[in-house]
Amino acid sequence: MTLTAKQKIKIYIVVFVLILVLLALLGVAPLVRALLQTSRDVANKKDTLALMQGQISALEEFQNNNQVYQENVKKVDTSFISQEAPIEFIEFLENEAQKQNLNIVISSVKEGSEKKGPRATTVFQVALGGSFPKCLAFLKRLEQSPWLIKIDQANMDRVEEKNKPQSFKNLGEGEVVLTLSFKTFSNYLTSVVK
Repeated sequence: MTLTAKQKIKIYIVVFVLILVLLALLGVAPLVRALLQTSRDVANKKDTLALMQGQISALEEFQNNNQVYQENVKKVDTSFISQEAPIEFIEFLENEAQKQNLNIVISSVKEGSEKKGPRATTVFQVALGGSFPKCLAFLKRLEQSPWLIKIDQANMDRVEEKNKPQSFKNLGEGEVVLTLSFKTFSNYLTSVVK
């Protein structure tokens, strides 16, 4: 059986198409997959580069503001009271009472610990005697002080001749006695019990 020229052309076309399909499957498809993988890698590296540039700029900004951060850390450090010797804080209380012309009695200073955190605390019990506006001014100065203070209890009683407190015999009638119980926070951490 001899093939006609038309049949030969059809066979050549079919063989040529099969060779093209094989070349596409074996040569071009892996090339396309490699190209797609490379484009994904480039996109990932571009994202990583953008992230690193953001981190570098954040680090440079941190380095530029380092002095400000150090000053803020020092301010935070000074807001804690020395647990071993709260002398500076006690002197502050006495000086503020003297400025307001108030009598002051610090009746108790004891260590405590904040139940909700690991920070050590010192509990103060203070009584002040004098005029009502001056006691309020003292409270305002205590509130504005640089130390971290949590007032647990505040009581104010008017002084009468018949029931003057022993510590405030020089108070006149109508003046008040302000009794405060408050915690100050220490820069020491308590051991956390689990």
